[in-house]
Amino acid sequence: MSSPKKSLFNIGYKIKAFREANNLTQEQLADLMNCNFKTVGNLENDRTVPDLKQIINLCDVLNISMDELFADVLHKTDGFVEPSENDESYPFFVNRRVADVPLSQLKKIETLSLKLRKLNEKELNIVDALIDSLMQNR
Repeated sequence: MSSPKKSLFNIGYKIKAFREANNLTQEQLADLMNCNFKTVGNLENDRTVPDLKQIINLCDVLNISMDELFADVLHKTDGFVEPSENDESYPFFVNRRVADVPLSQLKKIETLSLKLRKLNEKELNIVDALIDSLMQNR
């Protein structure tokens, strides 16, 4: 069994930060996503990689776009506690950008996110399979 590619999908800390910014417990988020709270814990700890359906569901429930989730940018929100520089257990990511992600690519991700929200489950499964195929053939 292969483990998730953390270099591509190390977003658990963002899921946790957005959940906390929305004043939700793992159990509450799980209820809103129609999943088990252990699933939320696994996502937040990068033990599992979210599939496309979970990503869309997370974005809807947390009222964020996919580019906010995947771009390495997180803006401070009311009540957000910025981790101290000495806290190694919680990654320092506030106001940090990934230099190799151009703005045009972020805009394309946002456009795709809006289109994906309009698809039904069967269509989402097709898109998910297509993306998996593209990633395997890189």
